[in-house]
Amino acid sequence: MHLGGHCLIAWLKVCRPKELGGLGISDLKTLGWSLRMRWVWLQKTEPNRPWADFNIHVPDQIKAFFAAAVYSEVGDGATTLFWTDRWLHGQSIADLAPRLLEIIPVWRRRKRTVQQALVNHAWVSDILGGLPVGVLIDYLRLWDILANIQLQPGIEDKHIWRFSTSGQYSAKTAYEGLFLGSTIFSSWEKIWKTWAPGKCSFFMWLVAHERCWTADRLERRALPHPESCPMCDQAPESINHLLVGCAFAREFWFHFFSQVGLRTFSPQFSDTSFFDWWERASNDISGLLLQGFNSLTILGAWTIWTQRNRCVFDGASPDVARALTLASEERKLWSMSGAQGISFLIAPTSVD
Repeated sequence: MHLGGHCLIAWLKVCRPKELGGLGISDLKTLGWSLRMRWVWLQKTEPNRPWADFNIHVPDQIKAFFAAAVYSEVGDGATTLFWTDRWLHGQSIADLAPRLLEIIPVWRRRKRTVQQALVNHAWVSDILGGLPVGVLIDYLRLWDILANIQLQPGIEDKHIWRFSTSGQYSAKTAYEGLFLGSTIFSSWEKIWKTWAPGKCSFFMWLVAHERCWTADRLERRALPHPESCPMCDQAPESINHLLVGCAFAREFWFHFFSQVGLRTFSPQFSDTSFFDWWERASNDISGLLLQGFNSLTILGAWTIWTQRNRCVFDGASPDVARALTLASEERKLWSMSGAQGISFLIAPTSVD
């Protein structure tokens, strides 16, 4: 995302799922990896395909992810690899006997099935060279584990994709799985599951990442900027100050929420973070009331932002009355367009 050559949000972050702080735009490289993983899945689950024995080039990252994403329940052991697959209660020999695995030739790891390995303990013949103490310990541990394994002739092995409830591979779950371990974006539901026009939700996304071009951000990049908040002229401008700390904003929120009987939820003098205030205020309500409150919060923030831009770019003067009028008109339009929560708030039975 760029503005005049200055990056707003890194592209890698934009391509994250919404719940991880992105816009849910698919990253073509990552999506390509998840699609190519299908070849590996089909080779494992449908070995009778004509091309299954071909040496298909797959990046090492995909192979490593696939190995972690699939575990096997052994039947006859014919399609499960003894040395590399996760078939021992969801673990592989790399997990249970890593030092032993290191001395097994790579070509043996890639070919030896569980069925082949367990017949007359054929897996022992894969071990080449001497057995240092560490390797010997792993060998004895593995021997004890395998003593309780019984194959089931006539029953096919079952390979399970751990990222889907069905246990079946899909490109969607593979793509999402590649983000496993990422930090959840705490505000994503408020932003993306609240009824609001797309441009307003996008603005809230920028607010959450503190990527709006307010004075503090412009100053850090040595760009022209107002010396103080254009709405109150009392403090340096930041997005949090503009939306909850500014005297203009607090007056606007009080009157705006008073119109629907929610004045007690308006920001207080002690509030310095917009999303902290929003989180705390929304914890006390639920249902349609919460839906309406969240939509109004986005509408109110958008109104303050557009009024701020009028002051900065058009030379207008801060006018709470005008902002309230515009917000009230917009609120009616949102209600008519399908914002059920707002319709509930402005109905005659609304709490006063």
